[in-house]
Amino acid sequence: MIKMGRKSTAQLILEELPKADSLDQSYLVIYDFHGGPPNPKFYSNLGRISELTEDGSSLVQFSVYRTTSAKAALAVHALAAREGAEVAIYMVEESSPEVILEHLETAQAPIQGAQSK
Repeated sequence: MIKMGRKSTAQLILEELPKADSLDQSYLVIYDFHGGPPNPKFYSNLGRISELTEDGSSLVQFSVYRTTSAKAALAVHALAAREGAEVAIYMVEESSPEVILEHLETAQAPIQGAQSK
């Protein structure tokens, strides 16, 4: 007889989410535990979410999770909220300093033109 183990919290959360996923967007999930560190199983479950969604997600730091999976972002949000964290999800676009400088220069061009008159 094969004995089945209990499902992890990560597996249970992922099963509650829609099956479809998109890899067209990047997400940052930012969470903060105000009352002290989370249950040690929190980080094990983060790892399981990464393994089960297979999207190359990673911890940027202990409170920032980066992913290209909408499902993983929602699962991490649910996991952190379940542990009592304040949580936010951001849809992000990765950029470079050069691109940001171009945007700044473009935004300032009309202002500079108006000042020279």
